[in-house]
Amino acid sequence: MLPWHHWDAIGIGWDVRGWQGKAQAVALAGWRREDDSLHWLGVSPLFRLSSRGVPDIFSLLMPLLKSKARCDELLSHPRFALGMDAPLAFPRGFTALLRGEVQQIAIPAREIDNPYAYRDCERWLHERYGKKPLSASFDRLGNNATLALAMAPALTPLQRVPQQVPAAPRALLEVYPALAKQGGRVSCARPEIHLLLPKTLQPGTDQYDAALCALMALQYAAGDKVKALPPLQAPPADFPLDEGWIYHFVP
Repeated sequence: MLPWHHWDAIGIGWDVRGWQGKAQAVALAGWRREDDSLHWLGVSPLFRLSSRGVPDIFSLLMPLLKSKARCDELLSHPRFALGMDAPLAFPRGFTALLRGEVQQIAIPAREIDNPYAYRDCERWLHERYGKKPLSASFDRLGNNATLALAMAPALTPLQRVPQQVPAAPRALLEVYPALAKQGGRVSCARPEIHLLLPKTLQPGTDQYDAALCALMALQYAAGDKVKALPPLQAPPADFPLDEGWIYHFVP
C-alpha cells in the first residue's frame, strides 16, 4: 500500500451496526489532486466491537489496517473524514422530554412532524426528496445512534461537523448512503456511483454501504473537488445546526 501522504484526501466509511452488532464494516478511499484519481485502500471484513476494552478510533481501523503503526500514520494525515450512517444527535424535543421540560403536547398530523421523533435535518430531507429516514428515538436506529454518540468523543483527532465546528480538515460527519441508491436498502447505488465502488461488493451488504459512506467522507475531505463524485449537500444558510446535519450526495 502506498504511504498515506500520497493521497491529498482520505475518506473512511463506517456502516454502524449497533452495540452487539457482528456486522460492523469499514471502508477506506483515497484521492489524488494531481490526476484527480480515486482509489480504494481497503474494505474490512465484517467485525464486532470488543467488550474487553473501550472502543475508539483504533477499534474501527484495526480490522482493516491490522497494524497500530499504520493506524497512527493515517491519523496523522492532515485531511481525512469519517462518515457514519448513524445519527449524531437526537431531536431537541426528545432531549427536552427526557429532562422533563415538556409543558404541553399535541398529536401531529404526520409522524415526520413529531418533535420527539425527527430532527429538522430529517424533515428537510423528507420535504426535499420525499424520503423519511428512520427515527433514532422511535425506531431500532437508537441502537446505532447511541453507539455512534457514545464513541464520538473517542474518535480523536476527528471533530464532529457541523455541531462542534462548522467545518474541519479532520472531520466526523453523519452521512446517508440510502440517498445514493436507486431504490431500497438492497438496491444498487446510482450508476455513476456504483461504477466507482469495488467490484467485489454486493448491493445490500454492510460493506457496500460502508463504501458509500467512505465516498461521501472522501468528497467532504477533498472539499467537493473529486470530479467523479457528485457534490455533497451542505446545510442551507441559517439552518439550525444544534441537531446536526445529514451529509449526502446532491441527486
